[in-house]
Amino acid sequence: MLEKLADVFKTIGQPTVTYVQRDSGKLDRQLRDALNERGQLCLVTGPSKTGKTTLYKEVLFSKSLLPLTVQCDKSLTTDELWKRALEQVDFERTETIAGGKVIKVSGEVEGGGKLSWKWLAEITAKVKGSTGIDLNEQETRKRILATPSPDLLIPLLKHANFVLVVEDFHYLEDSEKILLFQQWKRFIDNEVSVIVLGTTHRAVDIANSNRDLIGRISQIDVGHWDNKDLEKICELGFKHLGGELPSRQREIIAQEAVGLPIVVQQTCLELCTADGSEYVRDYKKKQHDLSSNAVGRALHRVATRKYTQFESYYTTLIRGPREKSRKYKTYELVLACFTLDPIKFSLRRTDIDHRMNQLRLTTDQRPPAASLNSTLGALKKFQERRGFNLLEWRPNEEILYIIEPSFLFYVRWRTQKNSLGEQLDLFEKLLSATWDSTETRKGRKWRLEFSDVFSLIRTEKYTNSQED
Repeated sequence: MLEKLADVFKTIGQPTVTYVQRDSGKLDRQLRDALNERGQLCLVTGPSKTGKTTLYKEVLFSKSLLPLTVQCDKSLTTDELWKRALEQVDFERTETIAGGKVIKVSGEVEGGGKLSWKWLAEITAKVKGSTGIDLNEQETRKRILATPSPDLLIPLLKHANFVLVVEDFHYLEDSEKILLFQQWKRFIDNEVSVIVLGTTHRAVDIANSNRDLIGRISQIDVGHWDNKDLEKICELGFKHLGGELPSRQREIIAQEAVGLPIVVQQTCLELCTADGSEYVRDYKKKQHDLSSNAVGRALHRVATRKYTQFESYYTTLIRGPREKSRKYKTYELVLACFTLDPIKFSLRRTDIDHRMNQLRLTTDQRPPAASLNSTLGALKKFQERRGFNLLEWRPNEEILYIIEPSFLFYVRWRTQKNSLGEQLDLFEKLLSATWDSTETRKGRKWRLEFSDVFSLIRTEKYTNSQED
């Protein structure tokens, strides 16, 4: 079969050609060491789409371990969590882990015996009142799933090559979260390790929910990818295609990807397929535009084709609640603070004030401290009522977090640029301190503060017929 460009720069699933071990494999070693130490809660933290899933799958494959993965949401209860994990158990199956490789469930129990639902029922005394009744495997499984509990999972995780993986635990309701953390202690006491995936700034919630877990948590913080590692994705992919992407263009892609390897993969794929190429063979026969402007066009296409679902959230945040009755565009300005360079994914309250100063707002545009504090305090309910969660204000820390880095990427690249670095969208222009026009009026160059431009537009004093 012909190799597709989409299989080189893989945007869904496990990459092979462009798989990069971050920090020279440091994160892989940290997770592997944590799993080797029995009875650890292996906490893998980091923003969305930064490679947490890729990391644990690669490490589990290297150790011939199979994940029982449960995805959390607000409606999930602890009982349902145990049930979802148990439902994935199949003692006869093989599991695809990475790159088409497979691992088979170990059929024998440590110390002798065969893994089966009957074995699990016997050692947990789960099937009561069935003396003399020869239950088959399916009936035994059905009875076990009827009343799921962590006590049923512990023997499987201890004696077979299964590992419980809980993704996005921070989405759970606080009451369920506390109960889950308390029950995890039973795993640790039985020398069973668990992998938990979540956001970095919520890691402290685990320790706070159960003090007995302190000292038994191994945190591997994936964080945002280093630009050098992101550039390596470009380098490996284009080398596989028999060419090279210039270093400047690699730097641009890595910087604008806001720490997300998936954005790098998507941008490189857009560069390669811009002329209609689908297969590696076709790509090698053509000349390609790999200029900085071509990179800019690719970034814009990725933002508008892959992340356009953010448009309604973007518009909602920009307007804020009670748009017509509010004196200040506080919600718009808070979001604008995140799009200023250098890129940051959390801002302290003092950082917000500092970045507000960079916007060069006029006196009537700059919101007072009370308005800013009110906006930050209302962010959670404002977003919840509209069904999304992109910004989170932590009042105890006085830090504002952007939860979804890909949203920041979308804001920066949602509109096409004239040339790399110059946005056409009015919101992005607001972020510029000043604007120098290359045009001349009656032989003299002119310079306008953007805050003045917006004031003129707002008061309708500016028309196309005016020269200045």
